[in-house]
Amino acid sequence: MRSVRPSRIVAAGLALAGLLANCGGRPSAEDRIRSLIKDAVTRAEKGDVAGLVELLAPDFEDFQGRDATGTGRLVREYLDQYRGVVVHLLGVRIGEIGADSTATLECEVVLSHGAAEVLRRLIRVVGEYYRFRVEVRRAGAAEWRITYAAWESIGLDGLFPESRHILQKLFPGL
Repeated sequence: MRSVRPSRIVAAGLALAGLLANCGGRPSAEDRIRSLIKDAVTRAEKGDVAGLVELLAPDFEDFQGRDATGTGRLVREYLDQYRGVVVHLLGVRIGEIGADSTATLECEVVLSHGAAEVLRRLIRVVGEYYRFRVEVRRAGAAEWRITYAAWESIGLDGLFPESRHILQKLFPGL
């Protein structure tokens, strides 16, 4: 029987540890960006405007020149105008993550509120569809912040195929 050198055992152990760390280890930059977007949607839906604004970079600006405070005010006005707002995140497409720790993405959401949300399955009124174009920047080792956002209302026919698939799961028979 051949003896195995201790150095080979150590090397094999380190290789296995490295493999396991990469398989189930830290979330990727893409995972963290997706998490940021999901967090923003959750905070908006809960009416946590201050929490939503925290996800915006200090130099944030939207497509109409609003800073973080102005965008927070816009969201607050929308939530005050429409009670029971529900936000469903649909498709998210993340572009290339740059060497400068920036990325662009597009995501689509459906917004509904009040009776439309309560009766959506009966009357098949889902809500309004929006596509967001977002730029993000790494703010720390694991944090990303939104630096820019633009949005537009789109029709059902304009949704990404993956958004339509998610919509079918949310609202069967649509």
